[in-house]
Amino acid sequence: MTLVSQYRPIVLQAATPSDSKILSGYAEFWKIPWRTRAPPGEQHTIFTTVNQTAPARDAAVIVSPTGRDGAETVARDHGLTLTPKEAAITLSVARDVEVWLRTDVYEFSGPNLDPILRSGDFSILSKIHGTETYLLSVDLVGEYVRRVYGGFEDRPSRKFWLATKLPFSYQSIPRFLRDRSFRSSEGAGQITEEKMGPVECLRTIFLASLILSSGPIARIAFWRRGKSYALAVTHDVETEAGLDKGAPRLLSVERNLRIRSTWNVPSARYPLPPGSLRLLTENGEVGAHDTAHDGRLIFLDSEEKVRRLQDCKKVLEKLTGEEVRGFRSPLLQHNADLVSAAAKAGYSYDSSCPSWEILSPTSLRPHGVGTVFPFEISDTLEIPVSLPQDHQLIRVAGLEPSVAVDMWMRFSKWIRGLGGPCILLVHPDYELAREENVHEYERLLENFASDPQCSIMTLGEMADWWKLRGRARWELTDGHLAIISPDGTANLQAELVTGYGADGFTSEILS
Repeated sequence: MTLVSQYRPIVLQAATPSDSKILSGYAEFWKIPWRTRAPPGEQHTIFTTVNQTAPARDAAVIVSPTGRDGAETVARDHGLTLTPKEAAITLSVARDVEVWLRTDVYEFSGPNLDPILRSGDFSILSKIHGTETYLLSVDLVGEYVRRVYGGFEDRPSRKFWLATKLPFSYQSIPRFLRDRSFRSSEGAGQITEEKMGPVECLRTIFLASLILSSGPIARIAFWRRGKSYALAVTHDVETEAGLDKGAPRLLSVERNLRIRSTWNVPSARYPLPPGSLRLLTENGEVGAHDTAHDGRLIFLDSEEKVRRLQDCKKVLEKLTGEEVRGFRSPLLQHNADLVSAAAKAGYSYDSSCPSWEILSPTSLRPHGVGTVFPFEISDTLEIPVSLPQDHQLIRVAGLEPSVAVDMWMRFSKWIRGLGGPCILLVHPDYELAREENVHEYERLLENFASDPQCSIMTLGEMADWWKLRGRARWELTDGHLAIISPDGTANLQAELVTGYGADGFTSEILS
């Protein structure tokens, strides 16, 4: 499938292997063609964390310095003034769709700098006058590490640690007392798109910088042909009542709308009738949700975590007769050791980390990774819970179910504008599964089911698709670009990103 005949290669260079991994992660997120070596005699663009100038007339260089030392080196070598400060960045992805980032930046200034990409009065990308050298004032590598890797480590609070030392499970504490301890005084006003997706702003800066310095770039769209965003409906079944009463109500709505969902079930907390689990697998898939769901999983050593997650997987597979491929930890506990244990226990994906939440029951503070898109961590695919879960909206923020549904629809509109996945988490044990509220659940799902642009899938199907897209690559032969994939290319949609401006990216579909 020949796509593009005019092509300016993108070359990624970094000072360390870890920096190189982050840069290639940006490129692989967008699925643009890239390489690590400059092609001799061809026009190309170098995106680098190492200070350098454009080596020849046929090359442009974008420098994204890492840390203050790197920024000071760039300023000194180019005779510029450096001003470290905090900045609030707002950029468009598409018309009426924005992303935000508040962070420390390194602003370069000098008479020989031309602003290329701005947010308000702050210059994100500048060009040294009379050259093809561009300077970024945002540390794309360091900020990604801080947001994603740092956000993935949800450290338990001492209060939670003490609660797990009680001779009984935290679930034995009356529900109204637990809900009161988690109630946020500021409520739903804390939940904003700005907090859910700062990493999307970093990714926008990366691609916009390349477009503004290099011209049009080919990419592979996020979802299969004809779809612009996705939905995965998920349920964490905490109690026997949720399995027996709430799940059938939610299932009835989903069946009527032809939606298959993912049901995460603890293997040793309450009786699991095989018939009930078969009903779930017939209308979706079953995922693992720990054994006892007692909050103690995160405190176990690595080997104990693996054994416990293996036990959970074996029990659920025996009861369902199906492979259990996905894991979600109780209370959305998350850190690198836990997701690594899930991989060692045989799970192919994890979905235990939110994009952002008001309050983690484990750390008793806000938590999340700041992205709505899947990403690799500890050699495992992580699918963040991108929409605020019902526990956060209804029990922590204190919203009525109808108001919570309105908020879900607002956030899903923003995620659709990004082209992202809406990962919905609704407990069959909670308010939305009650008979008097289930019509609100139907109103929510109808919003997605009626949209032909939405690709609705289970978490397992989403993991399969994201990995399939990840295996695809661009190949340049005789000056022509083509998508190459061991899985075939029929469902992969190629696009040409033609520009970036006040209304975000412009693009056209390629055959």
